[in-house]
Amino acid sequence: MGNNTTRREALKGLVGLTVGSGLAGLALPAEASTGTLAPAIDVGIQPPGPKSLRLLERLKGEVGRSNYAGLYGIALQSGDGCYIRDVDGNVYLDCLTAASCNILGYSHDEVARAYYDTAVRIQQTCFAYSPNEETVAFAERLAAISPGEYRKKALIGLTGSDSIGGAIEAARKYTGKMGIISFNFAYHGSTGLSQAASGFTSLNEGVYDANDPNFVKVDFPTTPEEGERTLKNIETILAFGKVGAVLVEIIQGDAGKLQAPAGFFGRLKDLLAGYGVLLIADEVQSGMGRTGRWWASDHEEIAPDLVVMGKGLSAGYAPVSALVGRAEVIDALVPAGHVFTYMGHGPSVAAASAVIDIIQAENLVENARVVGAHLLRGLKAAERFSDVVVEARGRGLMLGVEINVEKDALASKVFAFRCLEKGIYFGYIGDKQRVIRVLPPLVLSREEADIIIRVVHEVAEEMAYGKVPQATIDRVQTYTLGW
Repeated sequence: MGNNTTRREALKGLVGLTVGSGLAGLALPAEASTGTLAPAIDVGIQPPGPKSLRLLERLKGEVGRSNYAGLYGIALQSGDGCYIRDVDGNVYLDCLTAASCNILGYSHDEVARAYYDTAVRIQQTCFAYSPNEETVAFAERLAAISPGEYRKKALIGLTGSDSIGGAIEAARKYTGKMGIISFNFAYHGSTGLSQAASGFTSLNEGVYDANDPNFVKVDFPTTPEEGERTLKNIETILAFGKVGAVLVEIIQGDAGKLQAPAGFFGRLKDLLAGYGVLLIADEVQSGMGRTGRWWASDHEEIAPDLVVMGKGLSAGYAPVSALVGRAEVIDALVPAGHVFTYMGHGPSVAAASAVIDIIQAENLVENARVVGAHLLRGLKAAERFSDVVVEARGRGLMLGVEINVEKDALASKVFAFRCLEKGIYFGYIGDKQRVIRVLPPLVLSREEADIIIRVVHEVAEEMAYGKVPQATIDRVQTYTLGW
């Protein structure tokens, strides 16, 4: 794994794609590079390759189906910089980063060394019984970078799911009210309270009561008119006096990178304050600089009462999450009221602290803002293929490309799979899985962004003119999510 700056320099002048003549007049960003395909991308074996397929068969025989959803049927083996390699040797430019975890890409071995150095000294202390220096220092750092000027405390966890659960527990304890308002198509986790608060009904069917009065779902607004309706709806619910907190994603991630109209969250925060109701921000996907600010909440100039962090918190090197917020709310929970054997795991939080060091030292929040804006401009230019691309949207390097699935329910998966065959590893998510997830590492260079833009335009053109190979469509029907 090499130095990231050296890798970026090596890319200059080596990026671009040979594109079809239909793109000749396309207005791409003026700074876009030209030339031949970057040598880092190499899809020499049709995915999924034979080794991936053999592993997939073993998985199906031994692992419960709820542990696996799948995107393309391929298994990953290694990574370097912004690139990942599957078990068959194919190399892709990574635009999923393990569901937004691997925010530093794959070139920062100092994070692994921080884990190792701590683990060889003492691998576990069981923080709830015997604290360690690493976790206390980590909590101090989180308080310093999280939104709000009030006195804060942290609860360290393992996953975004358990920290969302802790936020709901703390809000209920502090307010004495059980009601939680969340949003349709929000995803907050898959354990207990976090799953009950999520807005994907298929996950809760047969497990949680859809009519549970303690969990109320409202529509996430994307226009000023919808914002007015949603605020009025929330105020009507608040008037009953049973709600303790509203749980939000500032940018709805798994719903398809949806953004509320300007000023919505400021007005919501003011509304909640009038009723003594807390605002919980789920920043598991949007935090740690991904949107071009440390937190998506920073774009809205609000300070939530509680902020939940995860995914990129440790850049994928260890399972770490955190709940950070008002000290008096956090401490409403009784001692040992939110503990896990591996919470506050010294090696894991040492790795996460190293991630914060790297983000600050390499100015990666600003890189996400600048390169993300460049990437979004290029993706939005693909909207000229209006029968294929509905909209490109998002902030920083938390982007989505909505694909038209009205005529073909598989269109978004065909789009993503065709991009995979050309060396770009996207995900897809949202209602009807219609939105391509564009979540590259925060170290993405402008030149690498141009590679992504060119592949997206090339695939959009192929789909617009019916030139996607039938073999690709057949593989989509066999190996994509939901097979």
